[in-house]
Amino acid sequence: MKSDQTIIRKNLMEQLNFITNLLEIKDPNITILDVLDAGTHKEIMAKLDYPAPKCPHCQGQMAKYDFQKESKIPYLECAGYKTLIRLRKRRFRCKDCRKMAVAETSLVKKNHQIATIVNQKIAQKLIEKVPMTAIAESLAVSTSTVIRKLKEFKFKTDLNCLPEHMSWDEYSFKKGKMSFIAQDFDSRKIIAILDGRTQATIRNQFLRYSRQVRNSVKIITMDMFSPYYDIARKLFPSAKIVLDRFHIVQHLGRAMNRLRIQIMNQLDRKSHEYKALKRYWKLIQQDSRKLSHKRFYHPTFRMH
Repeated sequence: MKSDQTIIRKNLMEQLNFITNLLEIKDPNITILDVLDAGTHKEIMAKLDYPAPKCPHCQGQMAKYDFQKESKIPYLECAGYKTLIRLRKRRFRCKDCRKMAVAETSLVKKNHQIATIVNQKIAQKLIEKVPMTAIAESLAVSTSTVIRKLKEFKFKTDLNCLPEHMSWDEYSFKKGKMSFIAQDFDSRKIIAILDGRTQATIRNQFLRYSRQVRNSVKIITMDMFSPYYDIARKLFPSAKIVLDRFHIVQHLGRAMNRLRIQIMNQLDRKSHEYKALKRYWKLIQQDSRKLSHKRFYHPTFRMH
């Protein structure tokens, strides 16, 4: 009987050690106690314990006291399941000054609830330009956590040079609010991301560069947003302004679409002409080089 219990205990320890290695938990002071299947995710029950250290306040000898309330630490996915580590940390009390201290681990920073490896993964995905909401969803953290991590990045701007060919554009950073982005047209390296696209915002950004540096810019590619043109002429007098081909095609497409609707409004809604213009609106805007000149019959185009 005792032999059977020993075998069971040994097998259990081997399984828990396997899970420790699988999760790449390298702190030898963390012991996994159990693994629970919560349906949507796995929960790892663990404890952090080691011999009492010296008191950080008076350098006196501390003694083991009790365990802190378990910390819920989101971890990387394991075998396709989201993982949550429920870690109980050992508390120590100084024999001299009676002050308390909590055991520390490389798994998670002091006074933090997000695993170090998860923070590293957030940083990696931010560099890969993965959307913040997608990062938060995949790593089981809040969007606020991802934003805080982004704010930790320190961006250093070189004010001594600008590319000869710059491109200006805008993007929707927040719902209903457009932001400004400038980048090197050739390398696609980002020069500036501004929270707004007003002339004052753009002016304040590029006036940080000397006039000599700004005169080195030869071409600025932009869309047809008029404030861009005005401020570019003032800040970069030596640069030629080139309208982005994409935006020109976009405006032409919208103009053709408005013309199609005007013609449709003059026709009988039951006529074949009206139905053809409504159904084949994409055909009108398609590149003529991609159209087929082969004749074919369709009831929509009959004239009687």
